[in-house]
Amino acid sequence: MSGAPDPREPEGAIDAYLDELLATARDAEPSAARRLLAETESHLRECAARLRAQGLSPEDAELEAVRRFGPVPTVARALRPPLSALGRLPLRAFLRPAVGLAAVGAIAVGLSGAISELFGRLWGAGFVSGDLPGVAYTAARCAVLQAPYPGLDCAQAAAEHHWGEVVEYRVALGALGLVLLLVWRLLPREVPLPGGFVPALAAAAFLLGAAAAGFQALNAAVQGWQGTGAWLSAVVVALPLAVVFGVAALRELRFAPAA
Repeated sequence: MSGAPDPREPEGAIDAYLDELLATARDAEPSAARRLLAETESHLRECAARLRAQGLSPEDAELEAVRRFGPVPTVARALRPPLSALGRLPLRAFLRPAVGLAAVGAIAVGLSGAISELFGRLWGAGFVSGDLPGVAYTAARCAVLQAPYPGLDCAQAAAEHHWGEVVEYRVALGALGLVLLLVWRLLPREVPLPGGFVPALAAAAFLLGAAAAGFQALNAAVQGWQGTGAWLSAVVVALPLAVVFGVAALRELRFAPAA
């Protein structure tokens, strides 16, 4: 009789691990994925055999071999191309990451709009969207701005008007980001990009955004705090995201293949 496994037998831990690795590696270069799967299976089978010889049951030996080998996402990083191959990748490889980054960026803008709303309620519209010293409006423009806000002077009415714009436009962009996130999930996975490239790009973008917004917030604060909140809300969102993506990039770069 053949020594092939009975398909009715439950799948062992090693087979389940290999199935997950195969699913993760489906977008990688076929030859690289094939080598990784073969090397992984060989290592896991050998490790499980040694553990059985030490007295573990077959099931426990497979579970321990898988545990020692490490999680699938960590192993699958070996399939990423090196940074030196970035220029040789097809353009379609960048479509899904670009949509994902755009989605995250738009959602971040939407969050800053929600924070601007909170700032305005706590410290007034002027803190979020008040004009800097020296800004003036014509009588006709003041009349238009004051019409929805009876009892407010021109500067106060302008701050209220601009506060609504800051919040509404940013929240609308955040809603667009949610749509882009759905599109990102539906897009097919193409050739994977080098490990750490996408989160490093996101970290750099958010760090630059936080720096630019921080400079504007500081400038507004020095001139009397009017309009500081609009910029500060962007810093509050962008800076933590820069840190998160920076940490993610460093973690991926640890497992990136050499050039």
